[in-house]
Amino acid sequence: MRHIVQTYGSPMAISTTEINLPDIQATPDQRATAIAAVGIRGLELPFQLHAGDGHRQTTLGMWDLAVSLAEGVRGTHMSRFVELASRFSAEDSVLLSRESLQDFSSDLLDRLEADDGRVRIKGRFLLRRSSPVTEIGLPVPFDFAWKLRARRVEGKIQTKLVTEVGVLATSLCPCSREISAYGAHNQRARVRIGVTGPVSLAELVEVAESSASCTVFPLLKRPDEKAFTETAYERPRFVEDLVREVATGLRAIPEVGRFKIKAVNEESIHAHDAWAIVKGCGDEAPSPLG
Repeated sequence: MRHIVQTYGSPMAISTTEINLPDIQATPDQRATAIAAVGIRGLELPFQLHAGDGHRQTTLGMWDLAVSLAEGVRGTHMSRFVELASRFSAEDSVLLSRESLQDFSSDLLDRLEADDGRVRIKGRFLLRRSSPVTEIGLPVPFDFAWKLRARRVEGKIQTKLVTEVGVLATSLCPCSREISAYGAHNQRARVRIGVTGPVSLAELVEVAESSASCTVFPLLKRPDEKAFTETAYERPRFVEDLVREVATGLRAIPEVGRFKIKAVNEESIHAHDAWAIVKGCGDEAPSPLG
């Protein structure tokens, strides 16, 4: 491998020297042990995405990337992971999407000379939410992740991509509502949805929010708070109700394949939380997501 090195003598004199540097990681390995996954994690890069609300936005993401390594090769090319991921951070960068990630997986296996690759990108995106009565709109952040697995099988690359979102909502206890003369206890609920299939981030957020007792808002004036309280009271949800409602909403979206839902109620009357998980599939997938 040939590199250009600049050698600085005096402030006025700059010379360039061409040298050969050894590529140690490409040397043979004799231990007869293949590596299932090797790579980098925690790479922070800005990129642009489309959440599905009609707007393109820039966000900061955390990247984990890995590939398999054949038993006869000592090391992978760590710098190539960064080079590949940085294509989404250039000024004229490609929009990060399900489609561009599929193309990325092919380049990942080719550039790293591997048959198996893994990519995980997590970050936050914004959707605008308006208070129910005064209609004051503000951006609300949501967590998301894309998890990609790519394999080369008989010369062709097969991929599996999971889209995840994290949504904060409100749940009101049906039991408390039924037995109490004065209201009912409620709490924040954290919903995590993971799906296969071409579904937008905004669609998944909408399913989670519409399944809860009520949406949470960044700003509520008194008329808004009254509407919020009354809406939640009319839509009581156990944590079991919440995950089942989300599952029903996902099954109504034709593009959804396999899915996994986890909900956690941060119980306001206990020091512990309540949680539930549902796994299922739409019409396109035969088995649940692991």
